[in-house]
Amino acid sequence: MSGEQTTTQTETEQPSSGSNDFSVIKNFMMRDGKGSIMFLARAFAAINGFTFAIASFFNPGLAYACFQRLMFAFGLASVIRLSQRLGPVQFTKQYMISVVLEDSAHYMLFACNFYAHKPTTVIGVIPTLYCLLQSTAFLLTMLQDCHNPSWAILNRQLNKVKDNQQQLLRVVASAEIFVMPVVIIQLFTGQCGSILTPLVYYQFLMLRYMSRRNPYVRNAFTELKMAINQLIYKPACPAFIKLLLLRRWDCSSDFLR
Repeated sequence: MSGEQTTTQTETEQPSSGSNDFSVIKNFMMRDGKGSIMFLARAFAAINGFTFAIASFFNPGLAYACFQRLMFAFGLASVIRLSQRLGPVQFTKQYMISVVLEDSAHYMLFACNFYAHKPTTVIGVIPTLYCLLQSTAFLLTMLQDCHNPSWAILNRQLNKVKDNQQQLLRVVASAEIFVMPVVIIQLFTGQCGSILTPLVYYQFLMLRYMSRRNPYVRNAFTELKMAINQLIYKPACPAFIKLLLLRRWDCSSDFLR
């Protein structure tokens, strides 16, 4: 008899625990309205980013639609983050300077620049991984007060993503650099929608290099320079390749000063 009572109590406690967790999640999202909308936009962007990567192999139409949704959601999240960081819009010089220095403004420019662009994997990698990392951080904070064992598996997966945050940010930074030559090649092969696309991206890359909060692009440029130096000073490197790489790097260094 006592065993049956224990079983009944356990069965009644489990749904209560689950309902309490959902109540905690609901209250958390209600308290942080902007953050919750930003999370939903980023999660939507990440899902469409992964769907785009898969669909690009067998369904170009779906891939294009997912690429546009990715850029739209990424841009929306960037606008919300910008308003969260700087507050209401002000038509002052100081406010405009603050906007230029914000990472969210850089990514808003990125999303606008590539919204109607030809879907390209290396371009899609940047917002997808960035949104994945930000969504993971939000979820881990939200689930801190949820004690139902069913959340344990999700927490383990989220912590794996968090543990690899540095490596993923380095991948994003490297992708941001390599998009520039890709866009230039697309321009000369007729796959770039507008001549303004590489020009705008040039400005974006310069802003990313000067970012105060995110040093990963600067670090990636430094690592790239070291790799090029190791290549060109090898005895087996042909002289014309050495000269070409040195000239190209000098041009890049001038633009980054």
